Amino acid sequence: MDNPEPRCLAALKYRLYHHVVAISGGIRRVLLSEGVPASKVSCVHSAMDTERYRPDGDHAWLCSEFDLPAEARVIGMIAQFIPRKGHHVLLDAVPAVLARHPEARFLLFGHGPLRREIADRVRREGLEAAVRLPGFRDDLPRILPALDLVAHPAAREGLGVALLQAAACGVPIVAGAAGGIPEIVLHGENGWLVAPADAAGFAVRINALLDDPEQAAAFGRAGRRLVRGEFTIAAMAAGNLDVYRRVLKAKG
Repeated sequence: MDNPEPRCLAALKYRLYHHVVAISGGIRRVLLSEGVPASKVSCVHSAMDTERYRPDGDHAWLCSEFDLPAEARVIGMIAQFIPRKGHHVLLDAVPAVLARHPEARFLLFGHGPLRREIADRVRREGLEAAVRLPGFRDDLPRILPALDLVAHPAAREGLGVALLQAAACGVPIVAGAAGGIPEIVLHGENGWLVAPADAAGFAVRINALLDDPEQAAAFGRAGRRLVRGEFTIAAMAAGNLDVYRRVLKAKG
């Protein structure tokens, strides 16, 4: 992820390798800032299987599966419950979203050390009806396309596989402008970027997408096009193959 290491550690660590592959430009920039030579670092984006992750979800199934009202507008967050993912920021935004869209419901998927703390806060603030913590799910290809949007207020992120999955499923995204996230979420094209700690900004952008289903649908279509154009398995394989060829050529 975009998590800087001490320059002395980076100097020792990365000199062991002929070449380093970063999965995002954000990670590559961190490595360069630590003194790793630009000639030694390539960016090859992670890929997404766009046949497995597809649009056209079943909203009725989603509401039945998670015991939500049929008219619910559902915002998902798919992330490990750790501080840098920003769950508290999203909870800070929830009241402003509910004030405008009382039918909104939030599903926070995943596990992690902060899950109990987040669950306690949801109970303490009386948000149980609006915010659910379903835990880890292995059926995201069915869940994601049925969501109205995905929120991801991470303060640090290498790239964001869950965001690639959401985009492949044609789901609009509101995310923190951190690390490699802006390489997946193109502001104003397939979602909105917000300063990671700006809960008010997240509420504004979530409300804007719930207010405008046509805009949300257009963002979803653009996200699917982006993933199919730039984050394919073929592109990832070709990028890594190019790295191997360059390294082998340099070594004779």
